[in-house]
Amino acid sequence: MSNGDLFYVCGSVLAVSAVVISVLGLRVKSFPGRFAPLVALWFVTLVGASTTFAVLHAQDEEAAEATELEHAGKEIEKAEGEGGGVGTEPQEEGAVGSDEEEPVGEQEGSEKGSEAGASTTLDLAADASALAYDKPDLEAKAGEVTIDFDNPSPIPHNVVIEADGKELAGFEPIAEGKETESADLKPGTYTFYCSVPGHREAGMEGTLTVK
Repeated sequence: MSNGDLFYVCGSVLAVSAVVISVLGLRVKSFPGRFAPLVALWFVTLVGASTTFAVLHAQDEEAAEATELEHAGKEIEKAEGEGGGVGTEPQEEGAVGSDEEEPVGEQEGSEKGSEAGASTTLDLAADASALAYDKPDLEAKAGEVTIDFDNPSPIPHNVVIEADGKELAGFEPIAEGKETESADLKPGTYTFYCSVPGHREAGMEGTLTVK
């Protein structure tokens, strides 16, 4: 199994264990009792394994991406060497024509943007050393809501916005990077969370209030 598969397996086991322990804690008054050290050791082991495999998986993805970029660069160099300078002059003529028309399009776009409804940009970050966001609550005005997400951790995280159990917006988990997502939201209360298995159960979720 790959490091990614092992990470998702550990995350799934962690999530299931959290549910089972919660159910036992509610139904059995004496639980965990003398089993408390074993329960704590179990969760520490699962969190440690999940973190380790997440880091290894992120490193594998970075190595694969570097290989793909190197291969793509060689392909581009090869194509340029075969094509020579035949298509250079037509490209320059086309570029001149496009430069003359671009300012008009930019002015029209800015006017449309000024006529649009209210928009809000929110900053949200993942904790560098724990499964948590830096803010448990966010507030925004009704209209286009944009979340600028920063994940400094090598553990992959993301942000998903949902309402009444329905996903409204989200992006693939990222590690040591930044991502932005936008959604047109009406007044109400929404939930944002990390969709990586086990992370939401560990506390990576919050409330987004739109007024």
